[in-house]
Amino acid sequence: MIDAVLGKFYKYIILVLMIFIFGYVFYANSLAGKLANAEKVKTKAIADAIKPYQDAIDQAQEEKAAIMQTWSAKIIEVEQNAIKQIQAANIDARNAKLSADSMSKQLSEANKRLSSAPKQTIINYAIANSELLESCTTEYRNLAEKADGHSLDAMRLYDSWPEQNKAL
Repeated sequence: MIDAVLGKFYKYIILVLMIFIFGYVFYANSLAGKLANAEKVKTKAIADAIKPYQDAIDQAQEEKAAIMQTWSAKIIEVEQNAIKQIQAANIDARNAKLSADSMSKQLSEANKRLSSAPKQTIINYAIANSELLESCTTEYRNLAEKADGHSLDAMRLYDSWPEQNKAL
């Protein structure tokens, strides 16, 4: 009996099934299109969300490069100034040594002249004073050299240190 009913309407049943299948295929293609569209929208939304952060990173890197260049230039300038100051300190130390050597010669000559004086106590006093003055001159020169070196090191560190009012 079913065969008799189906026999009459089989063309219509096949037609309905074909319409249903085509409709389902159309609906599936429609969903695939919507999915692809949604993926494009999602990708654009992610790119739009990331852009401010990427721009901030790029700007920070540019600022970092500018700050590093400024610091490098400042350190080079400070080092050049320190070299000039070291050279000036060496010249001053050499001049102090020459002055001390000249003073030593003068003291030596004075000691020779005093040695011919008749009074032994004057001679002993003058020699002791000459030796004391020579020792003081040498120590003073050494102290001045060390102080100059320390001062130059401190100024170099201070000048190369980043300023507090610079934005990082």
